[in-house]
Amino acid sequence: MNKGINVSTIVSEFNLTVIGSTDNPILYPGSLKQHDKNSILWTKSVENLNQITAGYIVVNYEIAPTSLRLGVTYLITEEKPRLVYAKIMSKYFNSDEDEAFHNYVEEHRRNPNIRISDNVFIGKDVVIGDGTLIHPNVVIHSRTVLGKNCVIKAHVSLGTEGLGLELDKQTDEFVKFPQLGGVIFEDNVEIGPCSTVRRSALDDTIIMSGTKIGSMVNVGHNCVIGKNCILTCMIVTAGSSIIGNNVFMGVNSIVKNGVNIGNDVTIGQGAVVTKNVPDNVTFVGNPAEDINDYKLWSSIKKKLINMYKGEL
Repeated sequence: MNKGINVSTIVSEFNLTVIGSTDNPILYPGSLKQHDKNSILWTKSVENLNQITAGYIVVNYEIAPTSLRLGVTYLITEEKPRLVYAKIMSKYFNSDEDEAFHNYVEEHRRNPNIRISDNVFIGKDVVIGDGTLIHPNVVIHSRTVLGKNCVIKAHVSLGTEGLGLELDKQTDEFVKFPQLGGVIFEDNVEIGPCSTVRRSALDDTIIMSGTKIGSMVNVGHNCVIGKNCILTCMIVTAGSSIIGNNVFMGVNSIVKNGVNIGNDVTIGQGAVVTKNVPDNVTFVGNPAEDINDYKLWSSIKKKLINMYKGEL
């Protein structure tokens, strides 16, 4: 990873307009959660822009600030800021591809307090807590943390890249958005066969303590899944969705990217959740609705159908 990128180089290369100081070098990518004077991040919303307190921020000219915030430098673009940021990350902050093929599994086998089966791949900077069991053919990518007493079943993939892409209309090609974060499993988490948990773009994908995940589940990048949840099987939680504590998700249910689900919620089998869900409710259907509203609408629809048939 490049250390000490000169700001003027990026400004010239990507046709940016600077508002603010360029004294500090850019050392690493930042995020809304973690940023400082040497980080670079991006946003497309005024709300997020107002949360940035330091560093370099790539924004479109349409939301460029009218007043400066001390310590923040604005890099103004006429393109999509996400696309420009992806280009910067691809050129200056790409992860080392060779590391993806170096297996550190033997180092972890020396720990007598964990059990690792055959044909397991473990990448760099992985932490595995005592009492954890790793079944055959598991792949654990770099920057993954497993807590104590976790169970990882066969053919699971942890920390793989998310599908972050931005179309560059000038070249008619997709540019990869950076996937530089990690995955954190807290204690007593289980994940079933053939499931995938994707690493975060810049922070961490998090699975909190006591949560149980079934087979053929995909947890998208940047997701946070709360404590003591049950995700049955063939479930998709799309990128940046947040699931609260004590949530049950039925077979083949889906959560749209960026959607928040509250605590003590039940998501019915096959439900497609497209909007935020409050605490203590049951959501069913496609698109998913509160079951009480769903039953009411079903009753009204049935009456309307019967009335229509009676007129024929």
